[in-house]
Amino acid sequence: MNETSILVIDDETGIREGCKRALKTQDYLVETAENGEQGLQKVYSDNYDLVLIDIMMPGISGIDLISLIHQHDPEIVCIIVTGYATVELAVRAIKQGAYDFLTKPFTTDELFLVVDQGLERRRLSLETKRLQAIEAESQRLSAEKARLEELDRAKVAFIQLVTHELQAPISAITTYLDLMLNEYIPPEQYREYLERAQDRAKEQLNLISDLLEFGRLKEIKSTKKPGLVKVDDILKKVILQLEPQASEKKIPIMTDISSGLDPICMAADQVASIWTNLISNAIKYTQPGGEIHILLKQEDSEVLGQVKDTGIGIPDDAKEHLFSEFFRAKNAKVLSISGTGLGLAIVKQIIEKAGGKIWFESELGKGSAFTFVLPIAE
Repeated sequence: MNETSILVIDDETGIREGCKRALKTQDYLVETAENGEQGLQKVYSDNYDLVLIDIMMPGISGIDLISLIHQHDPEIVCIIVTGYATVELAVRAIKQGAYDFLTKPFTTDELFLVVDQGLERRRLSLETKRLQAIEAESQRLSAEKARLEELDRAKVAFIQLVTHELQAPISAITTYLDLMLNEYIPPEQYREYLERAQDRAKEQLNLISDLLEFGRLKEIKSTKKPGLVKVDDILKKVILQLEPQASEKKIPIMTDISSGLDPICMAADQVASIWTNLISNAIKYTQPGGEIHILLKQEDSEVLGQVKDTGIGIPDDAKEHLFSEFFRAKNAKVLSISGTGLGLAIVKQIIEKAGGKIWFESELGKGSAFTFVLPIAE
């Protein structure tokens, strides 16, 4: 059975009932309304494919009715029925969204023709939307599939990398201990090899610490308790902890810290993690005799921090990957500078979860500047 539903809105009983009888012979489901208000209520309460609208009715005019119907369902085909067809009227009706005209008096064949064309237009429009929805869903599923595949590859790479990074220091420590236990080296060299083992153990601890921090940041609900903290106080404590490393390389740490900074709402250890990672990186990647400049100030509703060094800089091909997990630039690897490749990824996630952002500027061989902003507490 034909499930196509048509509504005839006309204040003339003859037109209204005549259209209903004619259209029913084509197995259409036909309802009628004698004015615009009644017709609009029917549109709101039922589903119609096509509406025949008399343009001259008391109350809501046929022209105004078109836009009201399309606000409810833009796919309903509206056909104007009028005995006063003019170019001006046609333009107004089409602007409002009318599909076609039926000029009184009209024959049954003319009625069938305009209705069939209107319904075909609706079918094509709905089919186009259906295909667009299918295409959009296909693209979404394709993107989701690619994302899942990328996550799977990242997971495998993560496991391989972590396994290697965890095994390497342990293997080195085991080798040093075997050399001593099996007396392959003289006792006077024991201290040298114990110091090497200690360095590798510290590398292991740093990696485990970064992995734990990284894992906590990935949790949906953070276990860190935010509170009101002073970024400058935390910065000063971090500098005191890292100054011995900088002094050992004869790298002065120069600061420009504004006074009277408003507090921010974050976990204190996460703020410390930001400064620790950025400053320790600056020390690590700056040659002896270089400089580190630290800036901290308030700009409107944000606290701005910057760590600038005169270090080895970042190659252009590494810049887009710099905040990626486990990524380390080639020049850092060539210089055998130790690192987990997680520090900047951790910093970026901490800052962005707090509603801030981080960016950097760098020139190979001349140094880098990492700048971040964090919102002050409301």
